[in-house]
Amino acid sequence: MTSDYQAIRLENERRYGTDIDRIGSMLLANRYDDRTHFIFELLQNAEDALARRSGWMGSRSISFCLTKERLRVSHFGRPFDQADVRGICGIAESTKEDLTAIGRFGIGFKSVYALTNRPEIHSGTENFVIEKFVLPDAVRALARNTDETVILIPLKEPDEAGHDEIATGLGRLGASALLFLRQIEEIHWDVDGGSSGSYLRESDEIDAEVRRVTVIGLEQGKSEVDETWLVFSSPVTAGEQHAGHVEIAFCLSKDDDPQRETIQRVERSPLVSFFPTVVETHLGFLVQGPYRTTPSRDNVPRNDPWNQHLVGETASLMGKALRWLRDRELLETTAFLCLLSTAEQNPSLVA
Repeated sequence: MTSDYQAIRLENERRYGTDIDRIGSMLLANRYDDRTHFIFELLQNAEDALARRSGWMGSRSISFCLTKERLRVSHFGRPFDQADVRGICGIAESTKEDLTAIGRFGIGFKSVYALTNRPEIHSGTENFVIEKFVLPDAVRALARNTDETVILIPLKEPDEAGHDEIATGLGRLGASALLFLRQIEEIHWDVDGGSSGSYLRESDEIDAEVRRVTVIGLEQGKSEVDETWLVFSSPVTAGEQHAGHVEIAFCLSKDDDPQRETIQRVERSPLVSFFPTVVETHLGFLVQGPYRTTPSRDNVPRNDPWNQHLVGETASLMGKALRWLRDRELLETTAFLCLLSTAEQNPSLVA
């Protein structure tokens, strides 16, 4: 059943006022240094929508197709319902009760307004545009697959730089964007008349809470990326509710023996909250967790009690990971190079 867009529109006009268009530009659309940060927001929303699609055996891909006039984003997560319509048209009104959800309808999606005035959503029986940040209106249905969600982002005029910024942002994604995701398995992007890329993820659980994850990247004009990681996980709870996992990922490489893999130190190791933040850990591996971030979701408050709790949980996970690696004779010189950096920068993780 299609939502009553007019009723939601009138309700939001009463709730947010008639000046939301002016205020929204200052408080919602331009809160990021990088105007293409919304790409990660859309990835996060797609990941959550797939997680909510019970028993889905179809595509787990998301695609970005950019022309001079618009960006078309499509995925196969659970179709929008009325609660989702209200959530995406509201401000900080997530419809996701699960603490593991990483996309936040309300604020995160509003970052698209840095480059558009009228994003469209086509999902399930819902076909609507969102004007002035919070006001939905019906639009003609778009031709698409039955199970497909399509988001259209027509670019502002005469903001010609917006197209180039989005093209650059898509090119920066990289295969590693898939590493800590559990639902999206493929990312495809294409710039009309320009470059394109495809990233794939394969994940195998090789032991309890230990995954072997391979990410492959193919980009026009660049060498193929093929990385394999050992990812160790440990569930965390907030009260009695599951709140996701803390994770440690070691990059694997082949040594002189092609049948034997060793742990390889990574040069950059930003703290990851599903996607990289600006916080550099200076470790030789990656650390991920459901950290509380700043509203722009690029930084992590260090003194937040929940974040400090996650550091302690990660330290416990490190001990388990080291024992696992020891038992499989993977604690060799290259592994210790990662750990030496860890001991210098974060002694609590190896205490």
